[in-house]
Amino acid sequence: MRSLLIPLLIAFELLGARTAAAQVAPFSMGGTPARPSAGAPPSQSGALPAAFDMRASPTTPGAAAPPPAPSASRNSAAPFRMAPGESAPSAHSRPAVAAPPNRPSPVRIERPILPFETIRLEGETDAQSWTFHLTQDEATSGASVAVGYKNAVVVMPEGSRLRVVINGETVIDTPVQSSEDIRSVTAAIRPGLLRAGSNFIRIEAVQRHRTDCTIAATYELWTDVDSASTKLVFAEGATKTLRSLEDLPAVGVDTSGVTTIRVVAPKVYRPEIRDRLLRLVQLIALRGRYARPVVQVVESDPGPSPVGTIKVVMGLAGELRGLVPGVPDTVMTQPLTMMMQEPGSLGSTLVVSGPTWSDLDSAIAVIGAQATSTGKIDPGVIDTASWHWPEVQTAFGRRSFRFADLGISTQEFSGRRLKSRFMMNLPPDFYATEYGEALLYVDAAYTAAVKPGSHVNVFVNDMISTQLVITAHGDIVKRHAIRVPLKHFKAGLNSITVEVGLLTDADDRCAPGETLSETNRFVLFDTSSLEFPDFGRIGRQPDLGVLSTGHFPDEDGPTTIVLGRPDALNVAAAGTFLARMARTAGTPMRTRFASATSADDASVVFIGAVEQIPSGLLSRVRVSEHLRLVWPATPLQSGSSPSQVVSTDFTMTLKPLSADRSSTASTDEVRKRWSESFRRQGILHQTLGTVQDWMEQTFSLSINSLSLGTRIDSPYEPPQRSTLLIAQNRTPEAGIWTLVTARTEEALTEEMARMADPLLWSKVAGRAVALDPREFKLQIEPIQDYDFVQTQPFSLLNLRLVAANWMSANILQYALLMVAFCLLLGTATYLLLKRLGRPS
Repeated sequence: MRSLLIPLLIAFELLGARTAAAQVAPFSMGGTPARPSAGAPPSQSGALPAAFDMRASPTTPGAAAPPPAPSASRNSAAPFRMAPGESAPSAHSRPAVAAPPNRPSPVRIERPILPFETIRLEGETDAQSWTFHLTQDEATSGASVAVGYKNAVVVMPEGSRLRVVINGETVIDTPVQSSEDIRSVTAAIRPGLLRAGSNFIRIEAVQRHRTDCTIAATYELWTDVDSASTKLVFAEGATKTLRSLEDLPAVGVDTSGVTTIRVVAPKVYRPEIRDRLLRLVQLIALRGRYARPVVQVVESDPGPSPVGTIKVVMGLAGELRGLVPGVPDTVMTQPLTMMMQEPGSLGSTLVVSGPTWSDLDSAIAVIGAQATSTGKIDPGVIDTASWHWPEVQTAFGRRSFRFADLGISTQEFSGRRLKSRFMMNLPPDFYATEYGEALLYVDAAYTAAVKPGSHVNVFVNDMISTQLVITAHGDIVKRHAIRVPLKHFKAGLNSITVEVGLLTDADDRCAPGETLSETNRFVLFDTSSLEFPDFGRIGRQPDLGVLSTGHFPDEDGPTTIVLGRPDALNVAAAGTFLARMARTAGTPMRTRFASATSADDASVVFIGAVEQIPSGLLSRVRVSEHLRLVWPATPLQSGSSPSQVVSTDFTMTLKPLSADRSSTASTDEVRKRWSESFRRQGILHQTLGTVQDWMEQTFSLSINSLSLGTRIDSPYEPPQRSTLLIAQNRTPEAGIWTLVTARTEEALTEEMARMADPLLWSKVAGRAVALDPREFKLQIEPIQDYDFVQTQPFSLLNLRLVAANWMSANILQYALLMVAFCLLLGTATYLLLKRLGRPS
């Protein structure tokens, strides 16, 4: 009996083992898989069903997985499922499967789209519009837009909205409710909305105050749109391949709004490379229509390009064969201008080469032809689309501009302060800063709720120009003329802002929820217009304002560029300088390059660090020689506060407190001392001071305007904490010299990148400017001594306008001239009557 029982138990044991081996656990979410025995061959590992195998199959896609093995050992493993918190099993414990092919994992493409590092939307209504470019691949792939913003704490979320409009369609409309930190809002873009080439985007904000209903409270409202969080996000697997020169505008920007042109050129110190490189970067900036082009120059390949960077490899074919992989062999026989995809990167490389220097010139000319074909068609339009839309129009003389053409549509408004802003351009020889008026014709309407005392303010370049006070209860205004003096306008870009401040009884009461009222009080029609008169046109030398318009002082011939040292840093700074000017002018600059000893032309621009400035150059441009000592002695460290900047101008010795007589003097003694100081001035001196104050307040006349003779500019000394200096002067013996300098070569490259900002560059004026990097503004030294240069064909009308402006700026000379004419007229009349008249 026992002999029969033992075989029977063995049979049941074998049957149970086979059943366990055939079972799988497809829905197991955890548990540690059984480890196979060390001696089991790989072929005995449990194969996974196709429905649950997430690894690459060794068979052709779509083919069924092999069936499970008919038999397996008891230790065969179930399909691997790693529960949270478990560590991955060792390599020898996994089933043997075929290795997946080496395919790069898809990378999600993100593109910053703001033209500036931060865009601030202020007041109750504000907006910013510009364009961005996409390649064909980007336009056809799925995309979404993300916007990061932060707002003032007083902004009411219930009544405030932030909207993003792309190609005329609203894609984001969200409450403004992020006062503590930057908040990101993402929305999908409808397929087909984006297009290859230029796309229009507009970010606008409508903001209301939480508690205050006054006009002054509207200045507390702001929303900052952050560039690092505002971007286009393309679907995984999308590509950004620049296939041709037509795609150069699609390079885009980085999170600071900069488009970097990174030039890889061997032996850049050679004049043959340097001159062609500086011409090439201008053409690329023009062809790409970049808002803020910044040039970098390196002599070896730095690796993959970051976002907002186009790598440009230029040089002779024999020098590039070992520098850039993948260059075709045809470059050894003919000029080559081609776009290549960077290996292992989403960036692209523009190769410009040829076997000889003439072939390299031919390759550069290909880009030049493309840049010319896409340049300015209308000389009266400035290409600002990449950072300001619509493009800015130019007034060359008498002309009227409708608000609709300036980008201001009809606006119905229910708040307290309506702000409308637009830009205008004036020619580089604009000369009407002391007389003349533009006329702003306003078409508007306001309800009876608007109280008298409401006003319309007009700002020109952030300075109040004129004000109109509303005196009636409710009215429709048609072609109401507001005179805007030309004194605040300048050559180049000008910003004009029309602000309407509305007073109502409801705002005086400021009941709860009053700021949410949507009852319209005011409407500004797009038929309103700005009309410029005829104004004088004549050039002045020196005048840095000419540079800001993209012109050199003397355009009869090429301007000579002199570098302090022909190395990569100085060449990069010169490239950024010329690319910025070319973008403003819409055409490449006419330049030639020379050494400091041979530069004797009529127009010379010196670019270099302060230690590289040749002897005598500072005095030639009327800059204090102390600059050579002050800047090197006071290095400006990044992130330091103004109090940490050490001053070396003077040493102040503090007296002991006992020596300060004011510390122990009584109030009567102090009053007596001050009275005696005024009494010592004398009655005549006090009378002259009173008359001077009255003349300045009544007629805007000062002692300087009544001076005779030529005013000589004293040597200019920039502030110690400034990091960049641009100065210009004209001397009879040496022509017009312009100096661009910084503390070091590295600082010169960095600060020129700051100056490439279109808004900052447009403020360059006067005879010298110094950049303050902490406040991101320019200190401008005005022009006192200058010479006129004829820029227009001679005409009596222009001569009269120029003379009127000059006499308005020189009151005393004008008065003496009028007295001389009166004496001449009286003398002539006396002689005529004596000869022809009859004695009485």
